[in-house]
Amino acid sequence: MNKLMGVNFKKLALIDANKLVDSLGSLNCTIQFGCHSYASAGGEYEISRICISSNAENLQRLALVLLACAIGTQSEAYLPIGTGGPTKGIQIDSERPSEYNPFHQPKSFTYTPKRKLKRYPWYPWSLTCDHWTELPGFDLDDIPGESLHIFDGRKDLRKPHLVCIYGYPKAFMRLARLLLDYASTDIPPEQIDLEIGGGFRGVSAASYEARFTRIAD
Repeated sequence: MNKLMGVNFKKLALIDANKLVDSLGSLNCTIQFGCHSYASAGGEYEISRICISSNAENLQRLALVLLACAIGTQSEAYLPIGTGGPTKGIQIDSERPSEYNPFHQPKSFTYTPKRKLKRYPWYPWSLTCDHWTELPGFDLDDIPGESLHIFDGRKDLRKPHLVCIYGYPKAFMRLARLLLDYASTDIPPEQIDLEIGGGFRGVSAASYEARFTRIAD
């Protein structure tokens, strides 16, 4: 596959991520938040999880914007969510430090659909990879004019907020490939989990965990 929704994967370096968002429109998805405990030698600790549920087409839209931020002319983009609720959109920010000069910055994306996926798709490779550069991160942020107030030690998610996806181009391309696979596979797993270190690692350090669920159209 070399083209999707009018976007040519071989010409991603010419794409402006913000103009792509304008052409794709708002994302239709549901975002929920969960929390669960892990047991460790030092006791139990809680990990927060961002759960994104969407149909195949909207998973593909998110993947395209990730690719545009990783490879295209703009490293940041805001993808609005059009389903209502306190989560107003997804802010995408691709890191481009000095070492990503023209010789290292990716220029295109090659994609061959993978028909079989696992719930923990990058395990066990993810346990030994460079999680700082090869795995994406997920976080929450305020929207302009609002503040995520803290109550009981937690953020008040009843207030308007953004989900943030951040990382290096290599991590964005890996996540985009996963979302494209999840959107196209004939027998998708019920969900895909990207956990933090200590389990089936799938996100960078200090990140929220992430879960993607593909729903019917």
